[in-house]
Amino acid sequence: MEDLLNFAHRAYVRLEAVQLIQDCLALEEVGPFNKMVETLVLDGPSSIYLMREVLKEVQAAKSNLSQEGLGVRHDLMEALGEFDVKLPNLLSANATNDFRDKSLQSRYLKSSFTAAKLDTEEEALLLEIWSEAGEREIEITGRLSFVNQLEEIIRDWIGSMAYEIMRSGQGSIDFRTMSFRQ
Repeated sequence: MEDLLNFAHRAYVRLEAVQLIQDCLALEEVGPFNKMVETLVLDGPSSIYLMREVLKEVQAAKSNLSQEGLGVRHDLMEALGEFDVKLPNLLSANATNDFRDKSLQSRYLKSSFTAAKLDTEEEALLLEIWSEAGEREIEITGRLSFVNQLEEIIRDWIGSMAYEIMRSGQGSIDFRTMSFRQ
């Protein structure tokens, strides 16, 4: 029965973490997330496993945002490819910087447009598509930066709790499972 209660509690904490991550992203505010983490810290060493569950949810949100950004760049490459414009570096890690660099946009895109023999209307359409994708990519990058802050918060607390447990001699931690033993 105790195992079932522990499982239910872990599931609840993970669901709460998912909701808080979404709320924090919408509000651009870490306060609610900090309150949940502080509650777990105050629950003592046994909550270190629950904090690891929260970390997994933060990492899942981070992965989803990274995939979303990759999808935006992939869709842009496909749209450009329909006009025989090839920009292979859009899937690189520096793609967000490429979107922000207006001189690159003008120089590189114009030369690509000339090579693809596009007319003025096609160029205008592709510049608009590029601009919209850039705005979306920048938004995703900002959200990803915010999720990185949440990850740093939870990692810092997990590390601090693990250090305190080991220093105080009150128990031990299995670092593979992040479980606490007295």
